[in-house]
Amino acid sequence: MNARIVGFFAALLVVVAAAYLLGKRVDPAELRAVAPAVDPAARPSLAARGFGPAPARPGAASAPPARPHAAARPSLYNEYLAARSYRALYDRLHGSPEGATGEGLYVMYDILKKCATVTDRPYRRQNAKPVDQRRQEFLAALPLDDPQRDKRIAAFEATAANRCEGFEGVTVTQADLDRMLGEAADAGDPKAKATTVESQVWAQRRAGQWRTATLSESQISTLEDAIGTKDPAAMMTAGRLLSNTWPDITMRLGSDANAVEPRAFYNAWQVLACEYGYPCGSDTPQLLQACAYNAHCDTRSLPEYLYYYASSPYEAQLVSQYESVLRTAIEKGDWSQLTVTRGPGMPGATRYMFGHGPG
Repeated sequence: MNARIVGFFAALLVVVAAAYLLGKRVDPAELRAVAPAVDPAARPSLAARGFGPAPARPGAASAPPARPHAAARPSLYNEYLAARSYRALYDRLHGSPEGATGEGLYVMYDILKKCATVTDRPYRRQNAKPVDQRRQEFLAALPLDDPQRDKRIAAFEATAANRCEGFEGVTVTQADLDRMLGEAADAGDPKAKATTVESQVWAQRRAGQWRTATLSESQISTLEDAIGTKDPAAMMTAGRLLSNTWPDITMRLGSDANAVEPRAFYNAWQVLACEYGYPCGSDTPQLLQACAYNAHCDTRSLPEYLYYYASSPYEAQLVSQYESVLRTAIEKGDWSQLTVTRGPGMPGATRYMFGHGPG
């Protein structure tokens, strides 16, 4: 009995104390005086609470995850990509044994395609504004207090350089270009073989087959062979073509029943090309343009740029998956994990066409 009475009065005391506290006004100063100071850095991050990795950005205090990026391998084509002036390189190759190789022919073809006036081209490149005009417009739009102003101006100047200086008045026919490309492909250059397929497809599109142009089985085999040589520039071109949306082709990778997602697929090809020696440093045109026009100046390589700026978190995971399967195919020459099926695509799906065609 005594224990029950003690328990009753103890419970009554708890109720009375709670009622008193609820009715009592509490001075916030009292709470501040007794509340422990909380270090913001000690608060659990989203990652610690199970919401995935905390977002990182280039230039943040924490180092970004390493992205595959090899040094550009020595090659004539990579020398061409790094050249500030094409005229000297073209004159060196023209009529020389080096220029008679498959790669030499391809480099001369690409220089003339970019710099010469093609007299019988059925389509015309839009003339770019003069450099001085573009510079004035760029500087007028660039805020004076932009923290990356100097970087952006330097990037603009690098992209605005006229690499075709000295080709004024040089003319060539489309037939001559096609012949040079064919000779480079016949000499075994994988870049030329991949570009030949691209030229054939865009010829179909210019002939009015915008909705029906597609890749044939032999063209797909040509692209696979070009990639198999491990030529990084061929990998760039062939990977771009295989990543496009075609009206009657669906590509699946590995055991996944779903079609590959084009943008992630193309990004995977670009990262692989960087691994195999394509120039992918911070001075590449894509990164310089991203810095100049979009203020994306903090990345050190193309793979890093694709990871931070050109992929959603979901796409970044896909890129890693695609890379793994494609790398195995390249190293072992086994393309059985890339399944190409013919038939109508998913209606309403977003269509992708990377690149703007040759010319």
